[in-house]
Amino acid sequence: MMNSTVAATATNVSSTPSRLTMASLMLAELCGEYSSLIMPFILVAMMGASHLTEATAGRLVSLQLLGMTLASSFVSITLRPGRSLRLILAFAVTAIVVANIMCAVAHAALIVAAARALTGIGEGAAMSAATAAVCATSNPHRVYSMIGMASGTMAIVLLAVAPYIAGHAGAAGLFWMLALLPLPALPLLGGIPLVAVGPPVRRNGPVTTLLYGAPILLAYLAFWMGTSGMWVYAERIGATQGLTPQQVGLSLSLGQLAATPAPLFAAWLGPRIGLPASVAVGCAGMAVAAACFVFGGHPWTYGLGAFLAPFWLLFAVPSFRSRMAVLDPSGRTVAISVVGYTIGFGAAPLVVSAVTTGGRGYALTGLICIASFAAGGVLGSLPGFRLAKAPLSK
Repeated sequence: MMNSTVAATATNVSSTPSRLTMASLMLAELCGEYSSLIMPFILVAMMGASHLTEATAGRLVSLQLLGMTLASSFVSITLRPGRSLRLILAFAVTAIVVANIMCAVAHAALIVAAARALTGIGEGAAMSAATAAVCATSNPHRVYSMIGMASGTMAIVLLAVAPYIAGHAGAAGLFWMLALLPLPALPLLGGIPLVAVGPPVRRNGPVTTLLYGAPILLAYLAFWMGTSGMWVYAERIGATQGLTPQQVGLSLSLGQLAATPAPLFAAWLGPRIGLPASVAVGCAGMAVAAACFVFGGHPWTYGLGAFLAPFWLLFAVPSFRSRMAVLDPSGRTVAISVVGYTIGFGAAPLVVSAVTTGGRGYALTGLICIASFAAGGVLGSLPGFRLAKAPLSK
């Protein structure tokens, strides 16, 4: 029985991922990421359409992140070698579409809260299932890098389009856009690979995954905590340095555009220096970006940080995920890494809000972000514990 499963999976993985496989994985992953790219606009849309306070809308964002955490944990626990993830992804896309339609047509706070929770569940399931499926391809690092490039490109488009739609079609128009965007993923789900069947593993259950994957998972959490602490407050940090909102927006937009080639650089450099070193380089780059962002004190240093941050972000994320795929080819570790992403991304604003009270500025925030990136680089570059017994390529 096991041999037949292995054979079935082997036919599902070619020496080079097909265009259908690459497109289906990219679209499935983007379904889990795209709303976070324009979260500030979603926050404002919820406040305007449902007459919510900023604090209440922020709690709904946290509720969405909680849904992502629960869904990704469920997907990670239920992964089995040779299993198809297409049904999970179909549910995820459907949930995201339905949830955003609910936000577009209903304005009661309770309904919007349920919709954002459902959105998080769909996004968490999509992101964890897609990242796990990538482990079944012959070159996960290349696929993760291409997904990173697609994410960066989509960020540029959405950041340009979302304000226009919100300004001309209102909050409902923004949520209708969010509802329609995932639909192209549905007809391509046939290209999603089965869960990888790799070398024998050491009792690869959820507890084993957490124990063996703890260093890289904690590194990923620390990385996203530093990223969120810097990125969520980018506009406020710029304002304390005397920049206008227009200058901040221009810096961030140009930085995102210039960072688009970063995933290709990650795909080229990773095989040459090794994935542990790539993780360390990405975290070091983010630390430098945080230093420029917070401590530069000049428009040009802020602009430099605005370029370095998205560049090294798009470099580091595929390096982290590829490292997880090497340590655990079953895909369970990279699937549960979504939990690290949501916890890290959600915890940083709480910490930043606590240390910036009383007009103390963002110096301590910068130090916390740099320390988070340092911790991520050290933990992420440790030798690690492979769940696979047989040797794996680095």
